[in-house]
Amino acid sequence: MSRSKPDPRKIISDSPNRRPYGAKVGIVLGETDESGFDGEASLLLNDKESIVRIVPLKEEKDESQFRGRRKTAKKLDVYVEGFATAGEAEQKGLKLSLALLWAAISRKHPLLLDYHTPLPCMVFDRTQQGRGGSGFMMSVSFRVVMSSSSMVERINEIFSADLEVDRQLLVSMELFASARLETTERSRFVGLVSSLEPLAKRNRYPNPELQDLIGSFVEQLSNTASIPDNIRASVQGRIRELERESISQAIKRLVKEHLPENPDAVSMIDEAYNIRSKILHEGASDADLDRKSQEIEDIIRQIYSRILKHDLFVPPNQ
Repeated sequence: MSRSKPDPRKIISDSPNRRPYGAKVGIVLGETDESGFDGEASLLLNDKESIVRIVPLKEEKDESQFRGRRKTAKKLDVYVEGFATAGEAEQKGLKLSLALLWAAISRKHPLLLDYHTPLPCMVFDRTQQGRGGSGFMMSVSFRVVMSSSSMVERINEIFSADLEVDRQLLVSMELFASARLETTERSRFVGLVSSLEPLAKRNRYPNPELQDLIGSFVEQLSNTASIPDNIRASVQGRIRELERESISQAIKRLVKEHLPENPDAVSMIDEAYNIRSKILHEGASDADLDRKSQEIEDIIRQIYSRILKHDLFVPPNQ
C-alpha cells in the first residue's frame, strides 16, 4: 500500500531547518479597506509549497510613519515561508508583492508597499530569531482564512498562478495602488498617470532615412571642436533619443494594444498625460481632476486585468 505524499506545509511548519528561508512584505491599507484581518491568520491558498500568513500591526499614532498618509490607515506584515534558498524566498516575496497589489487594485482599494530596502520584500532566515528571522512556528491559535474572502481570492489568483514576476509591472502597480493614498487631488492624479510609464516600451522608428539623418548630425557634432565636451555629449544623447518614439506615444500604443475595443481610452490617457506635464512643469491644475482621476483609474485597472489575464473584482465605472 503506497503512502500518501506528505503535505509540504507540514514539513515547513515542523522542520524549519529543512526550508529555513522566508520573505516579508509590509503593506499599508486604506482606511476604507475592510480586509477582515483583525488578528494573525494563515491563508489557505492553492499553492501548497509555502505558508502565507498575515500579521496586523498595532495602529501607529505618528502619522509620519505612513509618509504623510492618513494615520487611520491599517498596517500589516505578510510573510511567505518555506524555502531552501534565499533566492527562492526573494522570488516568492516579489510574487507575493504582486499578488497583494492585484488584490487591492482588483477590489478598487489603495495599498502601499511599506519598505526601506531595494526590493519590496525582505528575505529572512526563520531559524535565526533576532537576526532577521521571524522565529515563527505554526500554532493552533492562528486563524486559517479560507479563499472565500474577496481579498484572499485575489491574492490566490496571482500567487498560485504559474507566472514570472515582471519587474516593470510590479513597479507600475506599486505606483498605481499607492496613488490613491495621496491626500491631494494633484498628487493622486500625477501618481495614477505616472504609473503607466514603467509599462511603456519606447520603440525605434522603422525608418532608415531618419536613422541616417540623426547619425549624420551626431557625427557633425563630434567634429565641431568649438562645442565643449560636456555640452556636446548632452546634445548627442538627446539627439539619439529622437530615434525612438516619445514616452507619450509609447503609452498611447500600450493603451491601444490592451484596450482595442475602447478608442476613447487613448484620447483620455493622452489628455491626462498632457495635464500631468502641465502640473509638473508649469504648476498648473485642472478644475475636474477628481472625475478625470476616476476615468484614468478605470482604464489602467483594465490594462492590468488584461496583462494578468484575470477579471476585475470591482468592474470599471463602479
